[in-house]
Amino acid sequence: MQHICPACQYSLPKTNNYKEEVPHIYQKLAGSIRFNYMLAYLHFQKKGIVQHILHELKYNHKEDIGLMMGRWYGHDLLLGGFSNEFDLIIPVPLHPSKQRKRGYNQSEAFAKGLSEVLKTEVYIGLKRVAANETQTKKSRAERLDNVNAIFEAVDPIKLKEKRVLLVDDVITTGATLLACGNVLIEAGVKELSFGVLAATR
Repeated sequence: MQHICPACQYSLPKTNNYKEEVPHIYQKLAGSIRFNYMLAYLHFQKKGIVQHILHELKYNHKEDIGLMMGRWYGHDLLLGGFSNEFDLIIPVPLHPSKQRKRGYNQSEAFAKGLSEVLKTEVYIGLKRVAANETQTKKSRAERLDNVNAIFEAVDPIKLKEKRVLLVDDVITTGATLLACGNVLIEAGVKELSFGVLAATR
């Protein structure tokens, strides 16, 4: 299903940070955790096209948008030499109650699109063991506290010595990715990288 016209697709505010580091994106997690790549498809701006895309994906039952965006970004990464950089793609999990209400996990939809192109398994390797309050209006410190100890590895043996791409829809402060990433490192992953549909400035 085509949700975005070709002209709009070509005008998307791509970060292209798989080619060249974008400091304000890299610095969201630099120094907080050991990681290999920090990959973000689009720049997020309030009231811009990317906010509209994310709103449709998360709140208007447009799971197909996540798949489509994942495929598009997957092609960029494929051309950028990322065809064999990851063993597993792991989406940030929703709490089961929220996923039941929404019907799908938007990060998993993005992960599936990436997986189709990169030929890399999507593995539901993390579970959310507690529901947390929305992160939207919290400071970085509050966000970190809000996601502390709410994620667990499903099967640490499956993760051991794997090169993992941890995927989320948007990175703001990096608190959620940091919390999930720490769990994956504790489980013994060989390399940890991050991939997001959009990154705030």
